[in-house]
Amino acid sequence: MAEMEIVSIEVIKPSKPTPPNLKTHQFSILDQYMTPAHVPVLFFYSPVSPPLLPANYNINHHLAILKTSLSQTLTLFYPLAGRIKDEYHIDCNDDGVKFVHARVRHLSLSQALSPLKLEGMTQFFPRDQTEEGEVLGVQVTFFECGGVAVGVYLSHKIADAQSICTFALGWASTAKFGSAVLQPRFHLASVFPPMKLPPSLEGYIEAPAENCVDRVFRFEASKIAELKAKAKAKANDEDEDPSKMMAVSAFLWSVFAAMGCGKIKGGRHCMLYMPVFLSGRVPDLHQHTMGNLAVTPLTPPMAPPIDLSAMPELVEALRDLVRKVDEGGIVKRRDGGELVKMMEVLIEASNKAYDSEGELGLYEASSWEFPFYDADFGWGRPAWVGIVNGAYPQCCNVHAYKIRRRNRRNNYVE
Repeated sequence: MAEMEIVSIEVIKPSKPTPPNLKTHQFSILDQYMTPAHVPVLFFYSPVSPPLLPANYNINHHLAILKTSLSQTLTLFYPLAGRIKDEYHIDCNDDGVKFVHARVRHLSLSQALSPLKLEGMTQFFPRDQTEEGEVLGVQVTFFECGGVAVGVYLSHKIADAQSICTFALGWASTAKFGSAVLQPRFHLASVFPPMKLPPSLEGYIEAPAENCVDRVFRFEASKIAELKAKAKAKANDEDEDPSKMMAVSAFLWSVFAAMGCGKIKGGRHCMLYMPVFLSGRVPDLHQHTMGNLAVTPLTPPMAPPIDLSAMPELVEALRDLVRKVDEGGIVKRRDGGELVKMMEVLIEASNKAYDSEGELGLYEASSWEFPFYDADFGWGRPAWVGIVNGAYPQCCNVHAYKIRRRNRRNNYVE
């Protein structure tokens, strides 16, 4: 049986103090409505071998590189070394980041990844060592075979998938090259200013943590092509083919909806929400802007029966979500009031979906199509990158279904 041992816990601080004019980081309205839960992203690396293996290699060599580069990286990502002060600010006080060094016995990297099982992977994160208000925690775990797991545990108040990827790439490139190769920007509040949130956004019913399950399903390229064909309404349909993301999302939506409808007499209406990232839609947002850069519109209720034959309608509903963002005031006017209305609709749907009656089915599809597999600390690209949600009582992902596209040359979606 695998045995995890915490070897040491150290606080890593920025290599240079944060200037006085940057001591307070302000949340944007997009950050404000996020829960203070942490997003756990896990990077697995295969055992290092020549020519990447230095002559004087040992575990301490790995650790020294990771600690030094993290300290340098925190100088650029200075809010991550601070503490969440309230719903409006982070105090960028350079208090530092917990760096946990661990080792696992009786488990090799290959055993952890094949077959891939997400149960038990929460032990690769510094969940128990991260205290309230801390923005970032890191755990580096060494396998007896020489493999390494890097667990990044970053607050959703300041980071979504794109921002976590930016941090991971910044840290990895600093470790590999000795200096930063990207410059993060913390200006989201100037684009989407904060505002006092109405009581309607306070509190909602969450899915019980004990009912959360993580599973990985792989879709071969040929199967995705079949799903895209099913999702297209007619052979002579002039609309463009649905994307892989939309085809797989519609498929999973139809499957889960069919399963859920069977529990309710006469079936039940189902809705889906999907984060739509604003990078590329709002000109002022830089590719390395940090913060929550997505909004979460909700489809109209889809009436039963919902099965594979409904995939074209489901894809069209997903397309309407994107149109709603592109044509609405959130992008054109940067209207925080419209964002609040969108969140009120989502919270109302959450309450209906997770109350005792469960008369509404609510699902989420989210694409993590970001270059996580480019996070090379100098040991090569990761063998696997994933997010582990299920066992976290305050998991950022209340709704259980995510879609993650693997950013490799492999021709499948995970």
